[in-house]
Amino acid sequence: MKSKIVLACVLAVGLASPALADYYVVQNNKSHKCSVAKNKPSEKSKTVVLVGDGTAYKTKAEATTAMGTMDACKAKST
Repeated sequence: MKSKIVLACVLAVGLASPALADYYVVQNNKSHKCSVAKNKPSEKSKTVVLVGDGTAYKTKAEATTAMGTMDACKAKST
């Protein structure tokens, strides 16, 4: 009985994980090119930084659209 409950919990988490995915607009420190990242960069990251106010977008398409409106990313996005 316990194994069924554990299996149900694992299955529920596995199905919900894609829905919890967040996307961020980041900028490379050296090239100054913007891109969309699935993981939020840490504050100690030396390669990329969050752009704008650090908003998390639910879909990659939303993040890509927002990237095009950010001054730091205009004509520099990939």
